[in-house]
Amino acid sequence: MTSRVKVAEYVANKLATDRGEALREAASWLVAHGKARQARYLARDVAQVLADRGYVFARITTARPMTERARGEVEDFIRGVTGAKTIELTDMVEPGVIGGARIEIPGSELDSTVRNKLAKFVEGARNV
Repeated sequence: MTSRVKVAEYVANKLATDRGEALREAASWLVAHGKARQARYLARDVAQVLADRGYVFARITTARPMTERARGEVEDFIRGVTGAKTIELTDMVEPGVIGGARIEIPGSELDSTVRNKLAKFVEGARNV
């Protein structure tokens, strides 16, 4: 039986040449082996394999659209933290974060949103 890690390595290799086919094959493997519920874990494993190779998928969530300058600064920050050669950054606008940013990379998350800080403040006040 093939392990999820082996499938992740295969998918990571295939992504460079044909993303669509890589995703179809990964989905097919998950279904054929009764592991459809592990799709999120497989995606995380693929992202980690790619990150280990210097290719980082990152997501940033902000309250308002980022400027190109801010986007560049975030990419520089991620390069500094991960040592990545290539970054694929997806930015999402979510007004509910109020301000600040949440940056997600394989295996890590930095949440400096105002919503998160307020939640921690309220939780701390309840524990006093």
